[in-house]
Amino acid sequence: MIFVDTTFWVGYADSNDDFHESARTAIEAIREGTAPSAMTSSFVLDEAVTILGRRRGFGAGRASKVAGGVLASPRVFTIHIDEALFKHSLSLYPSFDGALSLTDVSTVVAMQSFGVKDILSHDQDFDKVEGIRRREEA
Repeated sequence: MIFVDTTFWVGYADSNDDFHESARTAIEAIREGTAPSAMTSSFVLDEAVTILGRRRGFGAGRASKVAGGVLASPRVFTIHIDEALFKHSLSLYPSFDGALSLTDVSTVVAMQSFGVKDILSHDQDFDKVEGIRRREEA
């Protein structure tokens, strides 16, 4: 299983995004079953919808459909950041001294909780996290 971060959902959905090609290739491989199944989180989807919804020519309606498509996918398991995961993320957040956003820390917590080691992300901040291997292809 591989965790899919915001940059890949945004890049996949927006053909004008700088990361569209790498994101499209990776997400299609997950959808077709030629790559491992994926995990993401409610926080990551929140972030992706917010980014896409603000982009010119994309809009809130299309952004919402992107998240709906992810939630409907049988190849993507979505972790909902509940109170326990959120509290754990908040307690761990200071240890990164601002290098990771709270959403990124919640990603680390979710990955650790489920034993996931690989993340599809263009965010190099994840390179600072011991035990996580950032990848830019599936």
